[in-house]
Amino acid sequence: MNSTEIQLARTEARARRGKSIPRPPLVLTRVLLAVPIFVLVAIFLAWPLLNVLLRSLSPTGVASYGSPSFDLGNYGAIFSDTVLRNIVIHTFVVAAWATAITTLLAFPVAYLLSRLSRRLATVILALIMIPFWISILIRLFAFTQLLGREGVVNSAAEALHLGGPYSLLFNTTAVVIGMVAYLLPYMILILYGGMSGIDPTLTTAAKTLGASGRQAFRTIYMPLVRPALIAGVLLIFVLSLGFFLTPAILGGATDTTIPIYIQQQVEVFQWGKASATGILLLAITVVGFAFALRLNGTGLLGGRPTGKGMAGREPLRFSPSTALLWVATGLVLVVLLLPLVVIVPTSFETTQSLTWPPRGFTMHWYGDVLSDEIWTTAILKSFLVALGTAILSTAIALVLARTIAAMRQGLVRAVVEGLVFAPLVVPVILLAVGIYDVETRLNLIGTNGGLIFAHTMIAFPLAYIVLSGALANVDPALEQAAWTLGASRARTFWTVVIPNILSSLFGALVISFVTSWDEVVIALFQTSIQKTLPVTIFSDLKSGVQPSVAAIATLLVAVVVLAVAVGFVISGRRHRGARATAAA
Repeated sequence: MNSTEIQLARTEARARRGKSIPRPPLVLTRVLLAVPIFVLVAIFLAWPLLNVLLRSLSPTGVASYGSPSFDLGNYGAIFSDTVLRNIVIHTFVVAAWATAITTLLAFPVAYLLSRLSRRLATVILALIMIPFWISILIRLFAFTQLLGREGVVNSAAEALHLGGPYSLLFNTTAVVIGMVAYLLPYMILILYGGMSGIDPTLTTAAKTLGASGRQAFRTIYMPLVRPALIAGVLLIFVLSLGFFLTPAILGGATDTTIPIYIQQQVEVFQWGKASATGILLLAITVVGFAFALRLNGTGLLGGRPTGKGMAGREPLRFSPSTALLWVATGLVLVVLLLPLVVIVPTSFETTQSLTWPPRGFTMHWYGDVLSDEIWTTAILKSFLVALGTAILSTAIALVLARTIAAMRQGLVRAVVEGLVFAPLVVPVILLAVGIYDVETRLNLIGTNGGLIFAHTMIAFPLAYIVLSGALANVDPALEQAAWTLGASRARTFWTVVIPNILSSLFGALVISFVTSWDEVVIALFQTSIQKTLPVTIFSDLKSGVQPSVAAIATLLVAVVVLAVAVGFVISGRRHRGARATAAA
């Protein structure tokens, strides 16, 4: 079917739509295809959360379906138990500090990006997003090398005669630094999305009417950006409450947070208080997400900048304020990228203990990683699980995106989409213990299949975000034209729809693969002897850092940087090709 035939058929389909051409029962077919998916979600999301809720209401912490208990003693203990109450307070205090610092650093960066040319803003955004694609464990390992007593910061302070060594690791300060470094890309993207859509003529008009730059910013610009700012603050705060790895690796004995407490209690089979604390965390998270979505819409779940920002009509001029914006952006890039640079030299350390600067040069640790059965087995397991997760998550996301797109009732569509995004709202520690409980009953603990199902719960919503946006851009008249020419629904799907979303399909596979490859909290409960790569790294970080961790970290960073570079080259070629086609 050539382009002329498609165009003619499209015209005919539009002319005859709703008259004589019978519409295939698309909604019913797609709903039937989605039924197994909702069964899967019910088993690995709804059932785990129900078990946790029942355990939280039981004085003994047992989830009983025959005679469930409804005792609130475990919830009362959150406020009456001094130790548990202090843990809750400490979690909120750390989250508040991390949110405040993240917001203060992200705001000037996002504002600068919204005022720059598209090309320069894209380059800076790519640098900001590089750490986003690198495992959180690798970044936390890098901070242990930065903040340790013999790390980069203390070594630099000693060289500059600034005193020291300073206690920067295994305390609340280190935890907040690690959290801020993780949260910055999220906050910058949210604010940049809000700022880039503001009409620059509004502030220009205010200045024309006599307002100073500061007055225009305060009275015109800030009210417009306030919804994105408040939504971002709420989102960052609720994300901060659910951190597990950062306080576990960078924190000290007094830095126990709610997620760590839940994990500790489950390990000693004290499910009651652990479940009640988890349900409380879930309730706070749901409320925070609801308010954030109400303020900023679904842009929090994958919205992109509109590209209508200030740069096009009001170029950024140099001033003391502009200099401060660039200083803030440089500081953020240092916080995000310096840890990744530091780990490379440490991978060539000749001794078992890591120091800065490294002593000597050796490739021994790379050989160790590539030959040691512990590492090779972990890499293979992570690859197989991530591949299975990517395939299953993308398939689920594609079916759901097609099904939801065919729904005409707004309320039903909103409810179904809410269920799709539900796994993103549940704190990962609560999801981990809930799925562990269910998969223990199903004898799936320790199996690759069980881990694939568990990882799919957190990966398919991300794949859905990618594919739903892509399908929304496919003209439905193309499918109707193919039906008019006699093509079946299956053939139309594979020959018309799939070619139009091929790049997004690949993107969904990649994001699902990376999500599973990097995940450690769920895998920590799922694996014992045969560990995934992140769990193996986590075990090493908890027992004592080895140079082999630096070697595997360097390899993973190199892969991400190479992938980003290839992406830039491909994107550049596409843009040049598009410009050449437009010029012709």
